[in-house]
Amino acid sequence: MLGALLKQVVGGLEEVPKEIAQAYGDQKKVIGGPGPPLSDIVQMLQTASSEKRTFICIDAIYECAAGCRVRFLNSLNQISKSLLTLGYS
Repeated sequence: MLGALLKQVVGGLEEVPKEIAQAYGDQKKVIGGPGPPLSDIVQMLQTASSEKRTFICIDAIYECAAGCRVRFLNSLNQISKSLLTLGYS
């Protein structure tokens, strides 16, 4: 879910940040690879969200499995806290 969110956030930017392009470029080299780990996706979302004011609207979170929901919400909390420390509100 965070990967899909990252794709939407990056799609709204004029240019893909080089860290994100490089991370996905590296993953393309691995056939059938699992994609970037959650911690990297969270970092990329922090980077992309710091480029441009970002609003995130989540619908039907109750449909996610409880464990996934907790990790997802914790990740969003981590992203928002990091942006607040950078002076974004």
